[in-house]
Amino acid sequence: MSYRRPRAGTFAMIGGVEYPVESHHDYGVAVLYSTALENPDPTRFTRDEENGVWRAEVFTSECERLDEIVSHAKYAGHDCRVVDIADDGSVGLYCLGPDKSKAEQDGFVQIDPGTWAKTVNIYELFTYWEYHKDLLFPEWVASGYFAEPPTS
Repeated sequence: MSYRRPRAGTFAMIGGVEYPVESHHDYGVAVLYSTALENPDPTRFTRDEENGVWRAEVFTSECERLDEIVSHAKYAGHDCRVVDIADDGSVGLYCLGPDKSKAEQDGFVQIDPGTWAKTVNIYELFTYWEYHKDLLFPEWVASGYFAEPPTS
């Protein structure tokens, strides 16, 4: 499976296969989509001809995982969000650190109030990681999954 770089957005895993999620999992339902040429799962997906994708509505209880993914990196001592990785290895970064004067000294440019951006070569990054936020955790807690066993 090839991924869009960097992986960003919400993803669901069903039957060991990961799919991007088009809409938030409101009311226990997630809308999955696939850009595959063939239907990835005929029992779930139907064709949306207008948009050229396969779509499926599933209950979040059917999902093995439901994660929001954001990519981060360290560059020149700054914590950064990775917004793009091009085929030529250039990486678009947003500086997340509090010291914007240091960000400016290190070549970041203010593109919006509070948003400082820079493009660097991928080999200039110190570290790179994906942050996964488990969107099913509140449902698991509400279901009593983490309840303490009764004592005798």
